[in-house]
Amino acid sequence: MSYSHLTFLNEDGPVVKHCSKCGCRIPVSSHYDQCKECMKKELFPKVKEFINENYDVNEMIVAQEFGIDRSIIHEWVREGHLEYKMLPKF
Repeated sequence: MSYSHLTFLNEDGPVVKHCSKCGCRIPVSSHYDQCKECMKKELFPKVKEFINENYDVNEMIVAQEFGIDRSIIHEWVREGHLEYKMLPKF
């Protein structure tokens, strides 16, 4: 497969994208304007509060609520930073 230099360059040089918070490079294909680490720092307290205030939420619901990738939520749960609340048993 042959690639043209135009595949990786635009008129101003290489196509790059930078995080709006810290300035590090992020994939050009990213749908977000921040890197994963900055998103985590900004969103974690909000996500934790949302989970604490709501019963019956899962990774998909939380990801949709905050417009982020489910893998970020899954990582926090797997690492033990977040736990889902269970409905009280009567």
